[in-house]
Amino acid sequence: MATVTKASVVSEAEFGCEHLAALLTKDDSTAGQFQDSFVKTHSALSSQKTAFGNPTSWSRAPISLRPTYACLDCSEVFTNGDRMAHTQNTEHKFYMESRTGSLFCQSCHDFVYDYGLERLRLSGTGLSPKASKKRSFSESSSDEVYVKANSNKRPCAKEGVRGLFNLGQTCYLNVILQTLLHDPLLNTYFLGNGHQIHECNVPNCIGCAVAEAFADFNSGEKAEGFAALNLLLASWRASPILAGYQQQDAHEYYQFLVDKLHASTNGHTEGPNEKCPCFFHKAFYGKLRSSVTCDRCGNVTRTEDPMVDLSLDVQVQAKKRALGGHGSSSTPTLNGCLESFTSPERLMADVYNCSGCGGTPQKATKQLRIKKLPAILCIQLKRFEHTFSVSEKVEGKVDFPMSINMLPYTTKPHSKTAVKSRYMYDLASAVVHKGRLEAGHYYVYCRQGDQWILFNDDQVTAVSEAEVLNTDAYLLFYTLRSLSTGAQ
Repeated sequence: MATVTKASVVSEAEFGCEHLAALLTKDDSTAGQFQDSFVKTHSALSSQKTAFGNPTSWSRAPISLRPTYACLDCSEVFTNGDRMAHTQNTEHKFYMESRTGSLFCQSCHDFVYDYGLERLRLSGTGLSPKASKKRSFSESSSDEVYVKANSNKRPCAKEGVRGLFNLGQTCYLNVILQTLLHDPLLNTYFLGNGHQIHECNVPNCIGCAVAEAFADFNSGEKAEGFAALNLLLASWRASPILAGYQQQDAHEYYQFLVDKLHASTNGHTEGPNEKCPCFFHKAFYGKLRSSVTCDRCGNVTRTEDPMVDLSLDVQVQAKKRALGGHGSSSTPTLNGCLESFTSPERLMADVYNCSGCGGTPQKATKQLRIKKLPAILCIQLKRFEHTFSVSEKVEGKVDFPMSINMLPYTTKPHSKTAVKSRYMYDLASAVVHKGRLEAGHYYVYCRQGDQWILFNDDQVTAVSEAEVLNTDAYLLFYTLRSLSTGAQ
């Protein structure tokens, strides 16, 4: 029994798994046929990816946003669910996954890595069975001693940054995706297999497309920009409004993306009053409380609604400055916008009927406060004004800090027992819109460790903190400083 166990350990160390070891050591002809099939299948997948990268071929090529699996025995292609049935009917065990070209063993129910096959993949040509045959495994071999003595630990993630190619008016998508790619919480989730692509059966799944983007961005062997093609196509198929090459609003796309990520999670719940346990609900969703107090009887009506961002009106202050009114010499601040957002607002009798006064119209005071803060806080500085007759963009800088205490804008602004770290947020990224409303361009500043990086599509530039603070930001993303306590 001990001998069998030892043989299995040797096989798994020498090959990807014991099933692959049994196939490649059976005889030279069997091993050679499998290696040739592996190389041909990989070459076919590479050709398809090249076609996907050509915009003129998108309308002609059948593109699947879900991973498929090519059988290395018969070359037939299967989905995740059909793959198991095919193995049961044919005893074919090995498949190549369409997105990454990884080898999947159905008997192991997992992806496997084999050094010899990886050499074939990189060379692009098959090797003769004799040339590719494994050397016997030996714990005392001189090569292994040399490797152990001279090897260094390598980080599992890429140390650096990568741009995103503009696929035709897709700068709105690029800035939001770069923001997500640089968030530590989302990196932990997606790089930790929080969304299992090979097990997902959701059609046109946004979660799969975003997970693929995280894998591409963090590829340790690549430094050039890449195209988030699958995310673009998944977005088009999920929302007809987004389909095509017209300019889109980055803020609206962020809202769309958060909603679709939430819907892609197993076990999520729908409805504004549901306490959803999913990761994305906890990361992105907060809660706003609206309190309306009747001026006559003092009756207070409270309602609570979910929020994925805070939209702050900066237009009134900008227009006052343009007219030379009060405070025209000072630049509006983010804290000032938040104070205006949470300040009491007078309601006239024609917009409020008080239940305490028998449902009659009454003057009242309305106030918004934050009941629950998300871990990732998006703040929109509203620069686009839409009326019945005209749409225009409001220019003008709003000062914002690198760190902000959100406690004063919550339902407990004067709490003496509140833990400050539960409400402290640090700036993670700032999205900027330049140009006219109908023909502008987006770019984004993101924090990468202690460094700030400007992402202008595939152009990547290191910048100073002062440059970030001097931008006319449209969207600001702040992350909770202490995740261990979580803001309430």
